[in-house]
Amino acid sequence: MKRVLPDSLSGWLFTVLVAAVILIYGSSLVTYFIFRDQAAAAAAASQAADQLIVFKRVIEQTPMRERLSLIQGLNSPGLRMVMTSRPFVSESDEVFTSRIVYRRLAQEFPEGTEIHTDSRIVEMVGEERFPTQEEVRQQLRRLRREMRQSPGSDSFSAPPPPQIDRPRSSIEAQRRTLDLDQALRDIRGFQPFVRASIRFGENIWLNARVDLDLTEASERNRPFLWTTALTLLIAGLAIFAVRRATKPVSLFAMAAERLGIGLNATLLPETGTGEVRRAARAFNTMQSRLKRFVQDRTQMLAAISHDLRTPITRMRLRAEFVEDTKQRDKMLSDLDDMEAMISATLAFARDDAANEPAAPTDIASLIARIVSDEAEAGHATSYSGPETMDLTIRPLGLKRALTNIIENAIKYGSCGDVTLNQSGENIEILVDDKGPGIPDAEKEQVFTPFFRLEGSRSRDTGGTGLGMTIARNAIRSMGGDIELLDRAEGGLRARVTLPAQG
Repeated sequence: MKRVLPDSLSGWLFTVLVAAVILIYGSSLVTYFIFRDQAAAAAAASQAADQLIVFKRVIEQTPMRERLSLIQGLNSPGLRMVMTSRPFVSESDEVFTSRIVYRRLAQEFPEGTEIHTDSRIVEMVGEERFPTQEEVRQQLRRLRREMRQSPGSDSFSAPPPPQIDRPRSSIEAQRRTLDLDQALRDIRGFQPFVRASIRFGENIWLNARVDLDLTEASERNRPFLWTTALTLLIAGLAIFAVRRATKPVSLFAMAAERLGIGLNATLLPETGTGEVRRAARAFNTMQSRLKRFVQDRTQMLAAISHDLRTPITRMRLRAEFVEDTKQRDKMLSDLDDMEAMISATLAFARDDAANEPAAPTDIASLIARIVSDEAEAGHATSYSGPETMDLTIRPLGLKRALTNIIENAIKYGSCGDVTLNQSGENIEILVDDKGPGIPDAEKEQVFTPFFRLEGSRSRDTGGTGLGMTIARNAIRSMGGDIELLDRAEGGLRARVTLPAQG
């Protein structure tokens, strides 16, 4: 799971946002694909019922003798109506489109009005039989004749024309009545419609056939394409927003790393949202205060050093007048130690390595020169590694650190064998000696200022206890680190790591 899940704040935010979008739109798509056919059919049935209701209201406002002509004029390819003495639909079916039309019509007509509805789907190779204009005219003539014979009556006894509610014989074999849900899966080539027969009087029925418009149900890929496009758009906006929102966090991380390397790092730009500006301002204030603190400490130590050098010089002059040679030499030796400690303390406080600008340096040549200088001084040293290796570092700081490490190896381990190699993203510098090593409990204390090991690492060997402290500060100021390890064959190994990208 750790390999799959993101490892950054921006990655987590993007994953959460995109997952939420996919979940929302995915569930919407699933719901749409499950219920879209029924919803489209229900909408079409409601529209058909609305048409019948509108025509019913128009017909009711029309005088009885003009209704038949009005109905004839309102006929259209999608809506066929005719008044007969018998209903076309003798019994309502249970198709849900029929039920929708029935409920809508039942709300419009007076309670108890007899209404029959059914739904059908036929292949569009022909047209379901519905009264032709000539048959409607014949029916109208019969109805008018009866009305003249029985004035004021709304009852008609004349039967409808023969086969008025049956398909034409030429397409009888080609017509199929299909299940509506099955046909909705592919309505191309089929024409769904709903029929209604409504009693207007004792023997007067308004028969209507309304085609159902289900074209939207056939557009199956359009919602998926729109949803996919919208999801991709939101994902793109999420990437932009997440990167913009998390960029200050990355800047803070880089600024903290630079501050850990040196106090002279560039200040953060105080731009962005209010929270980001306040955080950047607080970070810059902290960096400035730390810098002032270190500067004040350095100035204080420099002043103390200056004040101490004057009495040391006077004491040195007075020691020259001591007649006892043995005592004079001891006094001068102590004064030399004091001056060496003051110089080392100043070097540690100033931390010149951290203030030195980084520059491309051939560290292989630099290490080879240090080893060569020690060898010329009669010390057992060796170098193993490439002839050249360029790295952007602070050369004087690295030289001082490696010199201190190699000199310690020579003093306390009788030799200093240096190995240079690259391991992954780091440059490794190994300094091995053949001494007694250091107990694990004291390996970290070696880097404490003024700490010196007793026993085999005697005070007689000299040193102020600041060499390893200065070395680690210099190496860490370049983004690296140093650690002390025991060698399997005996002795101590100091491993210096520096980032290969410099």
